[in-house]
Amino acid sequence: MTVTRWKSFGASVRGARHARACKPNQDSFSIIRRKWGNAVVVSDGVGSCSMAHFGSCAACRAVVFAANMWLEMNDKTDALVEQIHANWLSLIKPFAPENCAATCLFAIRPIEGQIVLGMLGDGLIGALKTDGSYFELMEDKGDCFSNQTTPLSECTTIQQWKTRLIPQNECNAIILCTDEVADGLLPERRAEFVRQICQRGNNYSFSGASRGIRKMLENWPVPKHSDDKTLVCYYSIQEEL
Repeated sequence: MTVTRWKSFGASVRGARHARACKPNQDSFSIIRRKWGNAVVVSDGVGSCSMAHFGSCAACRAVVFAANMWLEMNDKTDALVEQIHANWLSLIKPFAPENCAATCLFAIRPIEGQIVLGMLGDGLIGALKTDGSYFELMEDKGDCFSNQTTPLSECTTIQQWKTRLIPQNECNAIILCTDEVADGLLPERRAEFVRQICQRGNNYSFSGASRGIRKMLENWPVPKHSDDKTLVCYYSIQEEL
């Protein structure tokens, strides 16, 4: 008998610019395993904010708390992102929202029901489907400057989020990464990048795969990329009982 099991791993590294300035890593990520299912979250604190590192950590916690309620929301993504926003505003107190702005990327997979993907701000959510196809969520910056994005703030609206529901039997793998990683990937290479990251998980233990991702991010080959970098992978494997 064959069963599907989901695995996850990830890493975050402080960029050279923050290291030189003796500033903390402003990215955060969480990998959550609960009886009801799993969730993975990545957040990038906006660099111009004095408490960006605190805001990104709060964003991850906000998703975790909201994920606990996902089954009760009956796949209502609007209610989910509203709850994430409310949680974040509560968690950042006593600091002001304008000092804690952060992006938010997540994937929540309950034991039963659909996987929900959500994104506010820049970065990348890339997913491989069981039929071999690839799809992604990315912020369309249009003619904006490359360092502008739409993060969590006091006035975040539902319309600013990108969300997608996908049946579990149609999804093989998901990666979430901050913009410093996403911007270094050619569009035509992203699907293969997801496959390669998942292969690391197949070849190594959780700790081994996470160490490999950390080393890759520390030696990121794109020139002049000095910001913090974070990547989390969430994928399924088939096992014989």
